[in-house]
Amino acid sequence: MALTGQEEYTYIYKDLSHPVEFLHAFRTFYLDGLFTDITLQCASGVIFHCHKAVLAACSNYFKAMFTSDMKEKSKNQISLSGLSPTILESLVIYTYTSEIQITKRNVQSLLQAADLLQFTSVKKACEKFLVRHLDVDNCLGMHSFAEYHVCSELEKESRRILLSRFEEVWKQEEFLEISSEKLQFILSRNNLSIWKEDAAIEPIIKWISYDVDKRTEYIYDLLSCLEMALDEMYLRSALSVYKKCRLNENKIRSLIHNALSHNPKAASKRSTAVMYVIGGYYWHPLSEVHTWDPVTNTWIQGADMPDHARESYAVTSLGPNIYVTGGYRTDNIEALDKVWIYNCEADEWSEGCPMLNARYYHCAVTLNGCIYALGGYRGGAPTKEAELYDPLKKKWVPIADMIKGVGNATACVLNEVIHVTGGHYGYRGSCTYDKIQSYHLDINEWSTITTSPHPEYGLCSIALENKLYLVGGQTTITDCYDPEQKEWKQKADMMERRMECGSVVMNGFIYVTGGYSSSKGSYLQNIEKYDPECDKWEIVGNLPSAMRSHGCVCVYNV
Repeated sequence: MALTGQEEYTYIYKDLSHPVEFLHAFRTFYLDGLFTDITLQCASGVIFHCHKAVLAACSNYFKAMFTSDMKEKSKNQISLSGLSPTILESLVIYTYTSEIQITKRNVQSLLQAADLLQFTSVKKACEKFLVRHLDVDNCLGMHSFAEYHVCSELEKESRRILLSRFEEVWKQEEFLEISSEKLQFILSRNNLSIWKEDAAIEPIIKWISYDVDKRTEYIYDLLSCLEMALDEMYLRSALSVYKKCRLNENKIRSLIHNALSHNPKAASKRSTAVMYVIGGYYWHPLSEVHTWDPVTNTWIQGADMPDHARESYAVTSLGPNIYVTGGYRTDNIEALDKVWIYNCEADEWSEGCPMLNARYYHCAVTLNGCIYALGGYRGGAPTKEAELYDPLKKKWVPIADMIKGVGNATACVLNEVIHVTGGHYGYRGSCTYDKIQSYHLDINEWSTITTSPHPEYGLCSIALENKLYLVGGQTTITDCYDPEQKEWKQKADMMERRMECGSVVMNGFIYVTGGYSSSKGSYLQNIEKYDPECDKWEIVGNLPSAMRSHGCVCVYNV
């Protein structure tokens, strides 16, 4: 009976389990061979009986094939001779389950197949997997792979590594195999991180020496990419003479240096390394984000941190993202597990996955595409617990406990090993730890490699040119440890005592920022720069305000 004087009563029912059950039903049809209307055949002759509608729903390649006037539209069997059975089966199973297993062994083949068959989401997942595993030893190959398959994120992040860490990249085996066009592309980038003439020339010498007969002709073009003033006439004349006898690496080096010495002016590369200063403390917690260009000595302010009342957190960067982990709120000194992520390119903050363990005055570093949170305080006591965050899986997982739980220590990565130096331990952090604790990722174990000559807390550690530098704390001492020689050397003293300062490496120099001076009883605003060649410190600028306990990271723009 119709209702009178009222709008018609309606009820929209939505079965939330329907999509899952629908997919499960088609998965069953596939396994049982029911209602299939198309057969896919791969290279080895293996065939898969599928449903056109399911394939077309997941792949624009198949959608176009089954709806346009292509000859395959009327066929019952499609030949995909370029695909292996395991890769094709993975994609077919994905269409019926929404899941696919990506590994280091199959990721490139899987991405190639997903690109060919236009499985957009699978291609993107493979791309993120490759970004997660980028490093100096594969970034060249990954950059070429990304260009070929139009993977914009992979191209950008591999370019970020190869340009910002070129001094390490050109020493890898895959560097010797790149084409002249690729090398010219790299050397001609304005944002290539090269600040010394020798650092620019040695890669060219090494690349040419690998195949002298075929590569000598590229010397002038490669050197021209560096924007160095060359004596072209001398270079071409010398080359014509040298071609009569076999060139070797030393002769190539001599030839190039002579060509430059005739006209030694060289244009330095423009800096793309910028320093980000995150938050800090100056009588109260600070939440501002500031960016500093060391070449122009200019500051730009970014978006503030969302949590304004937090302090004693740890900060590290991965690609274009800066991670702020843990800390505590000033009003209750309760350890936090919160993580905030700042995207430098978008100037935006987002909340990340919380850590497994709340902590403050801990260390945070980046290694092999993961974020590590190490030690710190919880409940007023130092903790041994350590964990890593995998940005691909968006998940924190525990790693081996540290040998000694420490708070207000410092950590950095040198040669794929995490080194944690100093800090407080014992009841309420009453003792200063004198050992360096080193974490070896491949075996998930900690060891103590050496004893610090001047045990400290509230200091900074920096990796530069295969050495570990310790700065800051209650003294002006600069200690330098060489892990190959297993020896310590004391370098030039800093100009200020700096407790809980910040530090970064940019363009081959160490920059130390802010901190608290126990001798002056005041917060510091200035920035000191250390030149390892001259063994000298100098004041080169000022922070926007005096501060301590701030995050300080270097990010390379690409």
